[in-house]
Amino acid sequence: MANIEVQSRRPLAGDTIGEHAGAPVWTRLSQQFGRVNVEGTLVLLALVLAWQLASLYYPPILFPSLERIGKALVDMLGSATAVGAIVTTYVRILLALAVGFAVATAFGIAAGMVRTVERATIPLIEVMQGIPAVCWIIFAILWFRDMEARTAFVVIITTIPSFFYQARDGVLSISGELWDMVRSLRPSLAKLIRILIVPALLPSLLTGWRINIGNGTRVTIMAELLGGVSGIGYQLRVSQEMFRMDRAIAWTMVLVAFVVASNLALSWLEKRILGWRAARR
Repeated sequence: MANIEVQSRRPLAGDTIGEHAGAPVWTRLSQQFGRVNVEGTLVLLALVLAWQLASLYYPPILFPSLERIGKALVDMLGSATAVGAIVTTYVRILLALAVGFAVATAFGIAAGMVRTVERATIPLIEVMQGIPAVCWIIFAILWFRDMEARTAFVVIITTIPSFFYQARDGVLSISGELWDMVRSLRPSLAKLIRILIVPALLPSLLTGWRINIGNGTRVTIMAELLGGVSGIGYQLRVSQEMFRMDRAIAWTMVLVAFVVASNLALSWLEKRILGWRAARR
């Protein structure tokens, strides 16, 4: 029987250019802007347009115009006090999240590896998860005088459950065959964590950060709003007392920018260290 050899050929540059040149205009545009979320962008533009229309019929205390909001935002960013409040809030969020992540991940890994640790920690984690953030803020105001201690305590205590479960479930999701293979090499505990556990946990840990960036931001603002004397939450309270909706919207935009930038940074990190997931799509 004769052997038939089938040879695949990559398209040459000229072929690709000719293919794109002969394609319809709409197809070429969709290829150029395929990564843009057109639907989501249209929804946001519709909301902005609806807000601007509402500003024509309602007073600025309810719906300030886009022009007033933009002017308030420019004035804020040009003020040293406002920039200091922004930096203060951002640093509070990131430092508290880092501490909560370190503590919860350590206990989550231990709970996933040792049944006794899991049985000892799960009831406490469930109790912590059942207490609303507002209650923790009240406790922090009564327990701590220092504003930094209050905010850090509330953010850490409210984000620990999510980080804990992400770490524990990541350890439990490692297959038994993989455990046996790595343990057959008799690695030390440090090597076991570095070679097996950390790579297996990376997707779960990144998901935990995505969830807790938003949670930590909301909790920090609530803590600053109710019992703070600095930060974005405090500035929002001042805007409310002065009936300045334009400034309140501007401060909210600053918070949204922080969360969006954080998620973009996490997406970049995810592509760098978890490129195999993008290849499967």
